Amino acid sequence: MEQRLLGLYRLSSEFAIACSFEEVYQIFSSVLGEVMHFDAFELLMKRGNELKVAAKVGLYEPESPLSLDGKRGITVACAREKKTIYVPDVSKDPRYVEAAPGIKSEVAVPIYHEDELIGVINVEKKEENGFTEHDITLLETFSHMLANALKNVEFKKKVEDSERKYRSLVEHLNVGVYRNTPGEHGSFIEVNRALVDMFGYESKEELLELPVSSLYQNPEERKRLNEKMMRDGFVKNEELKLRKKDGTPLWCSVTAVAVKADDGTVLYYDGIIEDITEKKELEENYRGIFENAVMGIYQSTPEGYHIAVNPALAEIYGYDSPEDLITSMTDIATQLYVNPRRREELLNQLMEHDEVSHFESEIYRKDGSTIWISENARTVRDSDGTVLYLVGTVEDITARKRVEEALKNSEEQYRQLFEEMKDALYISTVDGKFIDVNHSMVDLLGYGNKEEVFALDIEKDFYHDTTQRAEILRMMKQYGYVKDFEVHIKRKNGERRVALETSRARKDSRGHIVGYEGIIRDITEKKRTEEALRNSEKKYRSIFENVSEGIYRLDAEKRILDANKALMDFFGYTMEELKKIDPGKLYKDPGKREQFMKELMEKGSVRDYEIEYVRKDGSIAVGNEYAVVVKEGNDTYIDGVIHDITQLKEAQQEAEFYNALLRHDVANKLQLIMGYLEILLEETLNEAQQELAEYAMQSALTAAKIIENVRKLRVLQAGEERECIKIDEVIQGILNEYSKTAREKHITMEYEPYGREIIATDSLREAISNIVRNALIHSGGDTVCISVSESDGYALIRIEDNGVGVDDHLKEKIFDAGYKGKESKGSGLGLYLSKKIIESMGGKIELNDKREGRGSVFTLYIPQ
Repeated sequence: MEQRLLGLYRLSSEFAIACSFEEVYQIFSSVLGEVMHFDAFELLMKRGNELKVAAKVGLYEPESPLSLDGKRGITVACAREKKTIYVPDVSKDPRYVEAAPGIKSEVAVPIYHEDELIGVINVEKKEENGFTEHDITLLETFSHMLANALKNVEFKKKVEDSERKYRSLVEHLNVGVYRNTPGEHGSFIEVNRALVDMFGYESKEELLELPVSSLYQNPEERKRLNEKMMRDGFVKNEELKLRKKDGTPLWCSVTAVAVKADDGTVLYYDGIIEDITEKKELEENYRGIFENAVMGIYQSTPEGYHIAVNPALAEIYGYDSPEDLITSMTDIATQLYVNPRRREELLNQLMEHDEVSHFESEIYRKDGSTIWISENARTVRDSDGTVLYLVGTVEDITARKRVEEALKNSEEQYRQLFEEMKDALYISTVDGKFIDVNHSMVDLLGYGNKEEVFALDIEKDFYHDTTQRAEILRMMKQYGYVKDFEVHIKRKNGERRVALETSRARKDSRGHIVGYEGIIRDITEKKRTEEALRNSEKKYRSIFENVSEGIYRLDAEKRILDANKALMDFFGYTMEELKKIDPGKLYKDPGKREQFMKELMEKGSVRDYEIEYVRKDGSIAVGNEYAVVVKEGNDTYIDGVIHDITQLKEAQQEAEFYNALLRHDVANKLQLIMGYLEILLEETLNEAQQELAEYAMQSALTAAKIIENVRKLRVLQAGEERECIKIDEVIQGILNEYSKTAREKHITMEYEPYGREIIATDSLREAISNIVRNALIHSGGDTVCISVSESDGYALIRIEDNGVGVDDHLKEKIFDAGYKGKESKGSGLGLYLSKKIIESMGGKIELNDKREGRGSVFTLYIPQ
């Protein structure tokens, strides 16, 4: 690092006095050879549309120019793109053209000034990855300095040409020449055209009318210069900050002599003014290297305070600016170093050896926190050998120190991580033996311990297919690694497992493969899952295509993306036609479709939405539509099903006609029959006639009951409002209604009043009545108990008997429409109607044994 810093200083100082391009080339080649190791170096300068070799060191062979129109060559690409190109392995870069044998890595850095390409620095090595980031940064810094030096030589040559032309004022000089009177203000006697142009005036006459002091930014500078001229009789290369007519600053170098009379009186000053603005800017650029360096740079005294520091050092030490650091730190040893003796050790080594490299110390930052730094420093002495000051560079190595500290514990941590990884890990030799594996590898292969695994021949005992081992070795040799390579491996019991292998070659310092290390991830279950998913997808695609229901998918714009054959048949369109058509045109009332979509987007799903559609032939169809909003990643779809209920609606309409006929015309006729039977029963009939009349009346009453049940089922379908019901009055009325039947059958009916109202429909009475009637007629017991309670938001009505009970295989059938016992003379609608009434309120009926094999308990759950 110190050598490179000295190289920077040497370049800066020697470039400043270089007078020719050849001298600049020689200085650059010499310094680069001192600060950087390389096998070949070329300095190529742009000449027209070509790059020509200006200087070279080492193996570089070509002498012919390189055309910038060429498609190959790292230097050509660098020049054309005007950016640094680093190729760590030239064999992998198709642009590389061999210019020296055995080269493995190359870096090319453009030389340019204000976007003007000057040339290219090309450095090569016989080793891969031969250059570090610091090397590239140094070359880029050297490139910038070289560009400025070349421009400086160019500038000097221009000045020299101007001096030669100065021999005659009649020639058009580009250097200002003047004669003026002495004094703080003075007046111009004569000026040349170059001076007029230099200061931006229109004519010589305009400038001659002005006092000389008007050209100075600071009139005090004129006063100082005049005093020096009067005292010394001349000035040489005096740098002054003047100004142009428009006020623009102008840096000038003034060389003048006082012309005197015989008595020594100063008559006037003759002088030359040179515009050195560009030179001053170049000096600022040189200073920019110091100011903008990424490493900390300092100049300090042996006594312990800083003379100069760059911004990078201030940042490393945590100060706001270089000035803040210089003024705040008055004793480097105690304020900077955590251990002040480190400063003393540094000084002792410097006094003895004049330079120190990689001197590491822990230091305080401004905020009190600590970091680690590495210093490179040297002494600067006068001619007597006395140390004037120290110069050095500082690098923050805190991160490196932390890494070093972490590395102390890394082996154990690595071993623990190695053993605890769920994936199988291994390290093997080139000839196919495991030398280390983790527990997951042992488990994966089904062995009892690592020693058994170490005894395996990898090619024969690990891979089911030995060609896979050969392919992995081939890829290792070619690329140095394999990633997610699918292999089939053997377990101890012969079972085949599918795995993904990711491995890399282990190499020694010379790049020779000495073994392999890798990860084996068991994907057997994943492969089975993928196969199952493929079969599942195939199955569901078959269902999608063959199901009788119309199925569709809409995109975010609610247009059809996909549909099955049933949907195409339903509407009479092909798939291509469905994708192109506006879905709204498939609905008889587009407004209902909009309402459907609005409800769908609000709720996420809509089911049993009855709606009318328009088929391609213009006919109207009726369907029940179900749809759901589906999210797949960032995409939103609508999946839906349309159930064609056109024929069902027609059948319902026909059934409604017959139902109305039954409830009105047949019921009216039945009432007429019952009226005549009542009159007949009031007459005096013999026993046989009386029995026949009563049988006829009973049949008529049964028929009326059936018609009434059908009517109630229609009411349930239409929906019935729930309200507060005095359940005690309802149940007591039912008990009163069946009291005669209970006495005749010697059955006791029991009920303990609930004392509160419940929420239900008027049909609840019918539901309870049917169950009580069923218990009285069919239970065969001698007790029927009714109770009401509340649990978990439900009103529970229990109807119990102690009869023979209901066989298990009949407990579900008993609630089916039309089902009745073998000896029952009823219609089979009673319990079915009870179930429908309870379900219409959102409840349910359960039937259980009162005790095993005896008695029945009907429990009605009614949500409150």
